[in-house]
Amino acid sequence: MKKLLVLIVVCMMGSACADIELDENPPSLLNPETFFTTESEFESALAGAFRPLYSGYSSFDYGYPLIMTSGAEDVRSDAGIFLDLDRLAPNGSDQSILNVWRQLYQSIANANTIIGNLGNADIPEERLNELEGQAKFIRAFNYFFLVRWFGEVQLTTFENQSDVENLKQATVTEIYESIIANLKDAESKLPDSFEEKGRPTKGAAKALLAKVYLTMAGWPLEDTSKYALARDKAKEVIDSGIYSLEPNFANLWKEENKLTNREFIFAFYGSIASDGISGSHLHVASRHWGNGEGGWGDFYSEDRFFNAFPNSPRKDATFTSVFADGTSWEDAGVQPHMAKYRDAGDTVGNDGEGFVVLLRYADVLLIYAEAENNAEGAPTTAALEAVNQVRRRAEGFDDINTPSSVDIPTSMSQAEFDKAVIEERHWELAFELNRWFDLVRKKMVVEVNKDVHPNVTENNRLLPKPSAQLIPGILDQNIGY
Repeated sequence: MKKLLVLIVVCMMGSACADIELDENPPSLLNPETFFTTESEFESALAGAFRPLYSGYSSFDYGYPLIMTSGAEDVRSDAGIFLDLDRLAPNGSDQSILNVWRQLYQSIANANTIIGNLGNADIPEERLNELEGQAKFIRAFNYFFLVRWFGEVQLTTFENQSDVENLKQATVTEIYESIIANLKDAESKLPDSFEEKGRPTKGAAKALLAKVYLTMAGWPLEDTSKYALARDKAKEVIDSGIYSLEPNFANLWKEENKLTNREFIFAFYGSIASDGISGSHLHVASRHWGNGEGGWGDFYSEDRFFNAFPNSPRKDATFTSVFADGTSWEDAGVQPHMAKYRDAGDTVGNDGEGFVVLLRYADVLLIYAEAENNAEGAPTTAALEAVNQVRRRAEGFDDINTPSSVDIPTSMSQAEFDKAVIEERHWELAFELNRWFDLVRKKMVVEVNKDVHPNVTENNRLLPKPSAQLIPGILDQNIGY
């Protein structure tokens, strides 16, 4: 790991996600002491912070992060290399875990190098702030995934990342404090928008911060004071007027709308340019391999999830239940498949122009509803309205022409409403890397899996850290592995 991090410091990698047009003309030797001075050099380094997260089949462009959430009901795989994760029996040698761990820390190391060299910059303050804000957002983004998957991990910075062999893993509290500090600074420095889609904005920093606070209110920290902070930060995103629900849920998942809809707050966008180095791959990985689909069938959904999912236009747009040749998933003898990643636009080979959304407005509305209810001790009118907006859109209605039966009853208790919001998150955010983390923070992992996977225990709330990265007394394995 130390060699990897040092290599990253001296060798910034290629381009980032598609629609971020970053200038890359690094000199042959990128010495951190002399390289980071001009805007183009910092932009090239920023590309190196994004690229590990969406390239080369190792991270969000492919299914490894999805498979690492397959302990939830929405995602399933029967592939040999993924089977242990799906059956809640992972081990520290799992390919998915090791690859994602490396990519997240690679991105962190590149972000650290940007942040650690800001003092060398000869760049106007406004542009420097934008670069710093993006680097701190992506660093926080990476640590948020690491702490939720693995708990205590090493908290690397520019100053200490060359000495990781002696850097003791940080506590969960320390990691969250770092995430909050980075996001607050990013929020203060980022603009409301960029011309290039795919860059984190002020709204993205606010939305991610709201999600961080909501997570801190649950397991393992269970700091319920964070509900009010999550509510307030989500409200800022709602009140900004920048984002709104796409009227037609199905249109969210069309590649042609990925840059124009007002619901996406932060997403990675695939590109077939540059030999597909940042191409999307979820469109082939999540398609059925047979019945005219031409996919790989690496992962799909579960019949228990499909059968429980409320019938609605949202369900129709969430699943591929009838394949290209007209055969249903039942008749084909397989599981229902994912539809959200199906459209990748133009493709070259297995590379596409698809996308994966990490933060969208519907998520913010549901964060607000859950946090408001728990902060106030009962569902308020504002909390009800937030979740009902999502429910109305799911049924194909707008806020004016909706039957009263679609809305959540106003008579619900705090506990009943909380359960209803978690269920709504289950349906709305399926296959978007949310359900597993909801189960963990709400301490529901055993409850929803015990009938299907009798081996499940509370230890499954965390994944095993990669065995190859462990250093006794420095980076220790999680309990149960």
